[in-house]
Amino acid sequence: MIKPDKYIEIDVSQLQVGVYVVLNTNWVEHPFFTNSFQIKNNAQIETIKRLGLKKINYSPGKSKRRPLEQVNTQLEIVEKELSVIDKAAISSKKARVKRLHYHNQLVTKCGKQMLEATRLFNTINKNLFPCPKESVAAAQELIDQMVSSLITDKDIAIHAMNDKVAGEDIYHHSLNVAVLAMILAKELGLSKEIIGLVGMGAIFHDVGKTEIPRKILYSKETLSKQEQKVLELHTTYGERIGNNLKLPKLVVDIIRHHHERLDGSGYPDALRGKSFKPLSQIVAIANTFDGLCNNIELSKSLTPYEAISTVFVRHREHFNSNALGVFIQRMGVYPPGTIVGLSDDNLGIVVSLNIKNPVNPSVLIYSSEIPKQEAMIIDLIEEPDINIVKTYHPSQLPNKVFNYLSPRPRTVFYFSEDPGVAGQHHDF
Repeated sequence: MIKPDKYIEIDVSQLQVGVYVVLNTNWVEHPFFTNSFQIKNNAQIETIKRLGLKKINYSPGKSKRRPLEQVNTQLEIVEKELSVIDKAAISSKKARVKRLHYHNQLVTKCGKQMLEATRLFNTINKNLFPCPKESVAAAQELIDQMVSSLITDKDIAIHAMNDKVAGEDIYHHSLNVAVLAMILAKELGLSKEIIGLVGMGAIFHDVGKTEIPRKILYSKETLSKQEQKVLELHTTYGERIGNNLKLPKLVVDIIRHHHERLDGSGYPDALRGKSFKPLSQIVAIANTFDGLCNNIELSKSLTPYEAISTVFVRHREHFNSNALGVFIQRMGVYPPGTIVGLSDDNLGIVVSLNIKNPVNPSVLIYSSEIPKQEAMIIDLIEEPDINIVKTYHPSQLPNKVFNYLSPRPRTVFYFSEDPGVAGQHHDF
């Protein structure tokens, strides 16, 4: 577990390169990137003195060097005019705050759209058999809305929804798979119509589980061979239900084949090679990833970072290499929801990424000086001096950091339009 910080108050005259400091002042009123950092040069010391601070906190555990001995306890610190460079840095920081507010508005809008989609999905599930025609039409409307958002000339940002937006009562695996599968279909350059079919297949891919006994479906124990065979029947049950609902053949194929694998190790038909159709593979990739992130037994769920690594290591022989490569690139090395440690000793959680920065995502930073509701989000592509050096499991976080970052026991993804360029075409 990460140890809590311990700070000691010292005089500003004791500062030297290597001391890790905490500025007791408003974040936007100084030119530094954060309130907490290790002093790298004498220019930073001079800037701190120009802020008019007499006392400052330092962290012994994070410092490379101890503070200087205090020579003159009566030394008076006179506030001086900040340099042109310092003023420019403060202006840049205030511009970043404006971008943060825009980002928060984007995420809030995204969250509302996800809530609406989830509520509609709840209604579809409840009415699927009593009102099949109306439910299929509602599902089609939901998918059409999502496709319309995806098919734009803007970039698409994937977000990990937080507790305020996505409580456990509205979590749905099928909606997650639909979001991820449709994004992958878009990145592969597929048409609007085909993306819609992928979405319908993903929304209904587990419909056959309605006929699986609950004691098997929700078992937290390892299933017996016989129970596993019963569970696997959900693909054939789903095919029958899809046909009864008069879903398009390509959608029904996805429902039947979303557990197939290129090497013939999947089910129900042990398909090999080209027999495992591209659209089914797209949903199978998304289903595999989300299944790793959101195991029925929460203790067995992987973090998004662990899940993307597992998909690459264990499943690269199971799916088309190009489709899998595009999915991994699109989700990024550090998918939304990943807890990360940065090179400047800050902790954060990846909240979103877009196609322009899969390696350098947007990270919400933990800070004891900034209220949670005003938490700073940085785009690492704009901060070349800062990079991710480590990932953490949520259980490793101190309580105050955990509560601030709010990592979810289950990971819920959604997307929003963001200014940018359209994705390039990839040959499947």
